[in-house]
Amino acid sequence: GKLTEVNRDSVWNNITQPDAATQARNMYDEQQPFTSDLMNSYAWDTAITFIQKCTDKTNYANQTSLNESFSSTGTTNDNPCNIFDMASNVREWTTETCSFSGVPCVGRGGNYVHSTFFTSRRDCYNTSSSGNDFGFRPLLYL
Repeated sequence: GKLTEVNRDSVWNNITQPDAATQARNMYDEQQPFTSDLMNSYAWDTAITFIQKCTDKTNYANQTSLNESFSSTGTTNDNPCNIFDMASNVREWTTETCSFSGVPCVGRGGNYVHSTFFTSRRDCYNTSSSGNDFGFRPLLYL
């Protein structure tokens, strides 16, 4: 299917980093005045800083998963400032790269499978990694 931006849409998971990148980049066509891509490390860290400064979640960078099972539409218990699931649900593919050549892709955040994973966490994976706990978050460039 085509990636959309409606908040009631299902979480797109079980996807590899290259496929997630393609879907994020093709979210809009050339007739739109903007482009999109996977979230980058700067935007990820900026979102965490924003949440920590604008809420009572001053240690959100270390927030671990708030749920123990996959939520197909995102979780309502992890949505400070209407930014959903950075600590919970699925780890997310980014444009960030890892210095280890065999595992060049970086996933960020917490997920329901590993209760020790936290919001600011970075992990390196190979390009074929996927699973129920892998998803992505597009970044919109205006």
